[in-house]
Amino acid sequence: MASKGDKGYLEPQALRLYAEGNSLSAISEQLGVSVTTLSRWKADTKDPKQDLNDWDRARGQKRGNIQRLRDLFEEQLLHLETTPPRQRTAPMMDTLSKIGALLERWDKMEKAQRIAENVVKEATNQGASAVTIDSLRSAIMKELMA
Repeated sequence: MASKGDKGYLEPQALRLYAEGNSLSAISEQLGVSVTTLSRWKADTKDPKQDLNDWDRARGQKRGNIQRLRDLFEEQLLHLETTPPRQRTAPMMDTLSKIGALLERWDKMEKAQRIAENVVKEATNQGASAVTIDSLRSAIMKELMA
């Protein structure tokens, strides 16, 4: 488990992992911080005047950015489809290609994370050790992200 003075180092990592869609239990296993501590860190960022805490806002923003990128991809695709072929430029095509590749990578990562989380849950229910669970998670992410 993490030491008492590690909050300054671990909390930003935990926030980033949470924003990326990881569960508190997955973050707990990855960083060696208890779910209770993570829940407390998350709750401590709640402003009484706001509906969401900083962690949930960060997660929403990340998902919002992905959706905005998808929307941008669709706009660029529509623009290219309505542009006469002779007016299409290499930079236009390159931009569309790069946005598409980024979206594909994010979709692949989200799928890998969902699969890994399901396997970790099942392995945990079957009594697998933390080392085995970490190995499974790493192998799944490596295989699916390849």
